[in-house]
Amino acid sequence: MPQDRHGLREHLMRLADVLEKHGDKSLAPAARTAAAAADEELDAFLVSNDLWGGSGSIADQAGMPDGKRTAGTREIEAALIQLGRQQMRAGKVNPRTAGWVAAFEKWAASGI
Repeated sequence: MPQDRHGLREHLMRLADVLEKHGDKSLAPAARTAAAAADEELDAFLVSNDLWGGSGSIADQAGMPDGKRTAGTREIEAALIQLGRQQMRAGKVNPRTAGWVAAFEKWAASGI
């Protein structure tokens, strides 16, 4: 499990980096804080609606200035795919994680 958490922390830091890169500076601190937190806090964030929930979650709104998809949106979604896949391997998921990952993968495959 320590290796799983290490990978989760790395993917979460990558997500924070791309959020900052693409102007979502208000969302990045939560991801960065969780990546550096104790295991229990990390786990709580990974399964939270803040990350994988519906409206207002990082998965829902990150990289969508004015509701428009951009190259930045796709880079953020790629980071979320990697994080979500790692979470599924580790068994640390929100009920919406798999659905979001599948949607992001479908959009990427379709060039959306």
